[in-house]
Amino acid sequence: MDCEVAREALSARIDGEREPVPSARVDEHLAECAACRAWFDQVSDQADLLRRLVRSRPVITPVGPFGPEAPAPQRARASWQRWALLGVGLAQSALAGAQGLGVSVGLSDHHGVAPGGHLLNESTSWSIALAVVMIVAAVWPRAAAGLAAVSAAYVGVLTAYVVLDSLSGAVTAARVLSHVPVVIGAILATMVWRSGDSRGPTPSSAASDPDIVLPENASRGRRRGHLWPTDGSAA
Repeated sequence: MDCEVAREALSARIDGEREPVPSARVDEHLAECAACRAWFDQVSDQADLLRRLVRSRPVITPVGPFGPEAPAPQRARASWQRWALLGVGLAQSALAGAQGLGVSVGLSDHHGVAPGGHLLNESTSWSIALAVVMIVAAVWPRAAAGLAAVSAAYVGVLTAYVVLDSLSGAVTAARVLSHVPVVIGAILATMVWRSGDSRGPTPSSAASDPDIVLPENASRGRRRGHLWPTDGSAA
């Protein structure tokens, strides 16, 4: 009997399948061929190892149409930073709305800007945009990263202008105070971004594949998760 035919029959025997040739002839060949005996012992050991690994792994119950419905994930409670950012966003929205309606917040006295002017409209639009993003970041913390970057750059440049204008007396105290919500919003956005609220769930370490030690004579195969036969056979 050819070794390839014998090994194919032995592979089927290990898998509990019907052997393609009579078992008696396979056993006769196995008794005469030392190479096939060594191959059969090695493959049998690998098959036993795989069976033990399968029995030791936790059973995963399917969900959906093939199993019970998975429990609804519990929604994480919002942190105080997110509540504070929501409040600052609402305050900034109210301030921008008042400015858009013509209420003086110091801008009309700043560099001679007239109510309804182009610069006033741009300032109002930017203030409303910041307020909207603050509210969005409070509800959806993943947006806090972009808000923190933009607002931090804005606050840095704005601070330089406010200092220069204050030294020249070209800015009013009311206008300086109108920038406070933006500064607080930038700080809170950074805190929300650095907190765990903006990060997604991390995979559990229990779900990772266990390390598997391959036999010393294994020529190939992955060392995590799976074992492959050293000669590419079906076993």
